[in-house]
Amino acid sequence: MQRLYHRFFARLPVRPLANDGELHILNPAEVRLIRRRHRQALAMSAGLSVAGFLAYFLPVYLLPQLFPAAPVSLPLVGAIVLPWAELLWGVFLMVVEIYALVLLNLWGVHEIAVATGLMGPHNKHLLAAEIVGIGIEDEHRGLLRYGIDPFLGMNRGVLFVFNLVLRLKGFLGSKLLRYLVQRLLGRLAVREVLDFIGMPIYMAINAYSTHVVLREARVIIMGQRLLEHLARRLPARFAGHDPRELLYATCQFIAVSKRDFHQNHYLLTKTLVERYAITVTAAPSLPPDYLDRLRAADPELRRVCVLLLVLGFILDGQVSWREYRRITALRDAGILEYTADEVRTFARAFLSGEGIEPLLARQLAA
Repeated sequence: MQRLYHRFFARLPVRPLANDGELHILNPAEVRLIRRRHRQALAMSAGLSVAGFLAYFLPVYLLPQLFPAAPVSLPLVGAIVLPWAELLWGVFLMVVEIYALVLLNLWGVHEIAVATGLMGPHNKHLLAAEIVGIGIEDEHRGLLRYGIDPFLGMNRGVLFVFNLVLRLKGFLGSKLLRYLVQRLLGRLAVREVLDFIGMPIYMAINAYSTHVVLREARVIIMGQRLLEHLARRLPARFAGHDPRELLYATCQFIAVSKRDFHQNHYLLTKTLVERYAITVTAAPSLPPDYLDRLRAADPELRRVCVLLLVLGFILDGQVSWREYRRITALRDAGILEYTADEVRTFARAFLSGEGIEPLLARQLAA
């Protein structure tokens, strides 16, 4: 399907837009355009769910002769009537809807890349693979190439259960709502009501999934441009082994704090490794005395590490309550001079396109 995605992406028009050239900062016109495209994509995503429900149930109700069933006998269950034609029709429509959602997400990511000034007619072919990867939510595990594991020390069984629940939440929500309607309406809950009662949930799920993809696209695009800007302003020194080791440990500390293989964290690590020629270790590890070493570091090195910590918390566009507590603990330990609320303010400024120049200016001051 990659060929389909790339052909669809290549056919999307790039409309000429006025851009100020500051890719890591958005002007009001760019913000308005991105928000408009975002709302349009959410409406179309929810509309796809409605179209899918109608395409599935209306033929079943109006032309039942086209959907035969067959009696089958199953172990432990016994004889049942299997509506095989209806099931096949539902699977076909589900696949079509999934691919339609992916194409819609590609359109939204394309529009965001154009609106931010990242992509134009002159470089669309160069950025196609990167933008398509964002649109189809390719999992990015580049951190492992630098010997960094965000799930270092985490119980793998807990991680598996958490991901499983996330994948089942839509299905479970629909089944729960159907059960409640059955209990509340009793015999008045005819099949048509029960069949369509899940539609609002799937509309919300479709819209939310598109929102997540477009928000993530904005985070990655803005993050890449911010890190390119940061690379030009980082101090040129820190040539010794100890400073490099502390910078590298900071990258591992960020990854463990976020518990996520985020593309922006990979790019942050890549920027530091290339800027300071840091030696990458084979096995992921975090020095147990990391905070003590950071507290006792050279003032300039410490300011850069503090900047990296704050960037690590905001580069995925959000600060969770677990991270909020981690930031508060770092402040209480004398590591960060910023409160958790201030870090959240930086995250909102980064995501909104305002930029975080006050933070950069303070931490990178000579």
